[in-house]
Amino acid sequence: MKTSKIINKTGLLFTVIIMIGIYASGQESYIKHRWNIKAGYACYKTGSYIGNKEETTGNYRIEANYGFFKYIETGAYFGGSRFEYYQPVDSMSFIPKGYFVPFYGVNCNFHLLPFVINKGDFRFDLYIIFKYGSLVLKDKRSGELFNKNEYALGSGVCFYLWKHIGFYTEICYGNYIYENTFSNNHTKFRYGLSLKF
Repeated sequence: MKTSKIINKTGLLFTVIIMIGIYASGQESYIKHRWNIKAGYACYKTGSYIGNKEETTGNYRIEANYGFFKYIETGAYFGGSRFEYYQPVDSMSFIPKGYFVPFYGVNCNFHLLPFVINKGDFRFDLYIIFKYGSLVLKDKRSGELFNKNEYALGSGVCFYLWKHIGFYTEICYGNYIYENTFSNNHTKFRYGLSLKF
């Protein structure tokens, strides 16, 4: 019930953002008709523990966004993480085995600076993020694949040191699902390189 309420609220927010973008679509900005490609990294908790410490794994992601409106760019992302499962050797011992877990989804970035800056090109971006995607987990015993959904809302900032290349960082809060468990840490930081053209 609580999850469905969150999904309904984020869906309503996404609709409002799109409507604002349609309203403003007749005006030009440095966002509209722009491609933005990002390569980023975040540290994910796996839901597995060694003693009292929860294990982490790197999450690598590439995303491509296109500015359809003055304030809004939308796009898709693909990436993955390396997870471990423990393969039984006998009834008393296990050995760790690594495998790749793919992530994919869509995102929408609502940019704030075009409200106050009228410029053809600007080297600083400040935006609100909505992401919705899935990850694919494979049960190593049965071989069955499971799709797990995740979603997040957050904010990001990017600074372009050069005309087309810059650095970005994002913080998002949401539901992240790993190895059939909900992570207790719902906040994720991501950072990386951004290319605009």
